[in-house]
Amino acid sequence: MKFAAWMVAFAALLFVGCNGPKALVKKGSELEDAGQIEQAANLYYAAVMKDRSHVDALASLQRAGQGVLNMRLDDFQSAVALNDRAEAVRTYEAAVAYFDKIGGVNVRLDFPERHKMAFNQVKSAHMGDLYEEGMEDLATERFNDALSKFEEIVRLDPSFRDADLQADIAYCEPRYRSGKTALSVGEYRSAYRAFDEVIGRKLDFKDAAALKDEALSQGLYTIAVIGFQNGSDRPNLENKFRTYVMQEVANSTDPFLKVVDRENQQMILQEQQLALSGMLDENTAIEVGGLLGAKALMKGTVVSYEASQTELRRYTRQGFESYRVEKVNAEGKKYYDTQYRAVTYMEFEQSREVSVTFNLALISLATGETLASEMITRSRSDAIRFAKYTGNRNNLFPANMSGTVNRSGQRELQGLLASRQELIAESSLLNEAVQESAKGIREALERNLLEIVP
Repeated sequence: MKFAAWMVAFAALLFVGCNGPKALVKKGSELEDAGQIEQAANLYYAAVMKDRSHVDALASLQRAGQGVLNMRLDDFQSAVALNDRAEAVRTYEAAVAYFDKIGGVNVRLDFPERHKMAFNQVKSAHMGDLYEEGMEDLATERFNDALSKFEEIVRLDPSFRDADLQADIAYCEPRYRSGKTALSVGEYRSAYRAFDEVIGRKLDFKDAAALKDEALSQGLYTIAVIGFQNGSDRPNLENKFRTYVMQEVANSTDPFLKVVDRENQQMILQEQQLALSGMLDENTAIEVGGLLGAKALMKGTVVSYEASQTELRRYTRQGFESYRVEKVNAEGKKYYDTQYRAVTYMEFEQSREVSVTFNLALISLATGETLASEMITRSRSDAIRFAKYTGNRNNLFPANMSGTVNRSGQRELQGLLASRQELIAESSLLNEAVQESAKGIREALERNLLEIVP
């Protein structure tokens, strides 16, 4: 049955899409005569959408549309008679939506005022029912049920009693409780997220804001970045890495990840001594941790840097240059004939690639153990391909394999003639590779921190 209904709907869409207003009105009239008033109204509406000034479509839509609206209003009255307030609200809103839809194409339907008065009475009683049911749900801690009821009230009438406040309670209370439970067992991320949802809904809900700050404070993982080592043959590459890594980590969206403030000169000196020693025993780790206020140190080594560049390859290509020759036809009139002379042009190719490898180590300042160690490699490359010609480049055509003029290939050849002829500088490619490496380092830190801070 569902498939059959789908096929009918699909066929209707095809009919609407493939026919003009006149055909749509004709088909709609046939459906209307057969008692399929709503389907007919839909076709009339489609006809009007195609031509807003089509007189027959407008008149037919007003007639059939009024019939559809009356059916919606009859459903509303039936629901009222059965004291089914929820259904009454639903059917009335469906009627209003249809009235507005038809009005949107400047077709005015009659909507009797008595129905509006009846709806206001039903709506008020319905909201009262929902409020009482919602309060009972709150009392029995069925928070989701309560939330749906209070939000329905707010949708119907935002000023109804204190439904908006009760909706906030129904939303916030279970999340607040979840956050407190998570906080009590050290699941700081879950706690933070729960309290964040609470204050996102209601800023002053109990002490959620303070508890969110507490979760962040308890779970905050501060990392001190010590001087990177350079194991490559590229001078000062460790400093470039440090700059980009500090930027990436500082911009992390993980609220629990923080880079320690390095303004204190004594801390920096201590950090340098640690880096120079190349050793981190438990006592030293604890001492440095106290100095820097950090829980871990991030060390890093630029393992390698590689750069390669191919020789500039040159190719002599066969081509044709067009030119015009003035001629005289049999009637003595001048005309120009396009002819081609065989020529040669040069085509060039070259490429460059850089690659960097970085070793990341995250070391606990509480125990001295290595929490994470990852090798990160990133590469960047560039390639150029261009052509040069000493003649009139605008009239240059490539040759086919058969040695004839390849007119369809002129656009590509003109693109080669206009292409850049210099590779991106090695330093620029290196910057891009380091930036991507820094991003990978940040992602590695965030990934490991998800395990460190539950």
